[in-house]
Amino acid sequence: MKRVRRLLSLLFLPLAACADPTPTPSATTVTTTQYVRTPADCTKLEIAALVVEPGHGYIFGTHAEWLPKGQFVRVRVAITNADNTFHTTRTTDYQLDDAAGTAHPVSNDAMAIKRQPTEVTIGAGNRLELDLWYDIPLDTTPKLLRDSACATTTTLPG
Repeated sequence: MKRVRRLLSLLFLPLAACADPTPTPSATTVTTTQYVRTPADCTKLEIAALVVEPGHGYIFGTHAEWLPKGQFVRVRVAITNADNTFHTTRTTDYQLDDAAGTAHPVSNDAMAIKRQPTEVTIGAGNRLELDLWYDIPLDTTPKLLRDSACATTTTLPG
């Protein structure tokens, strides 16, 4: 019996040696602040609407297909940074106003399917082109692109 106890203690000794006697540190909480565009961002980022394509009945990408509640509208924009430092903007800041005067946010589903960024940082003197996708009612047409963060508007071509 002594021999069995000695054998068991030899078996459990390596396990006891592996146990870490120091307590693990508690998980640290990471807090992120909401990004807010500054007045400098608003004056230095110039946006131009290049193409407007209303009437998309569906969209598809490499990983999904999606039907709109009304119609999808693609607005190709160019954002130019006229400053000598970088500036950040969010695609959710740009709303599409329709002929009835209703503001429509970007379609998060369509933006994700088309793999468009939600937040972009544009380098000094750089220009970025991207597509903004909206889901608007069938009985209306797009009229104006509104920057809700900077309270500016951009006319749409055509």
